[in-house]
Amino acid sequence: MHSFRFASLLLIVCVAGCSSKPKLSQISGNVSFNDKPIPAGYVSFTPRVEEGTQGHVHLFMVENGVYNSAKAPEPGIPPGVYNIEIGGYDGKKIPMFYQGKQIFNPIQDIYTVPDGVSTKDFVVPKSAGDNVKIQPTADY
Repeated sequence: MHSFRFASLLLIVCVAGCSSKPKLSQISGNVSFNDKPIPAGYVSFTPRVEEGTQGHVHLFMVENGVYNSAKAPEPGIPPGVYNIEIGGYDGKKIPMFYQGKQIFNPIQDIYTVPDGVSTKDFVVPKSAGDNVKIQPTADY
């Protein structure tokens, strides 16, 4: 009888522990360059494994200066420390430039995503607009 109870308890604990997914945070904010919202772009979050953050890269699109993890195809992001990359475009779609032409060179930063819902604004330094290396954003 005791072994049946133990087996049942073990099964319940395993099912409860194995089926739970890590709690995701939600993050949103504004991205500006030259004191204006960027028309189009992205903010990517790459986990800093050396800091203990696990998972995959999360890419949030910027539209009219705003990004929001809740509106991504896979909403949310695990809390932790991330390498950030921000790219900005003029938003005028033309062949080979899906989001338009680059308005600054991508910048990098490090940010810790907290638990829960948070806001993080990014201000791209003016120096990122120096010697911009225009690269196509599409293959067609």
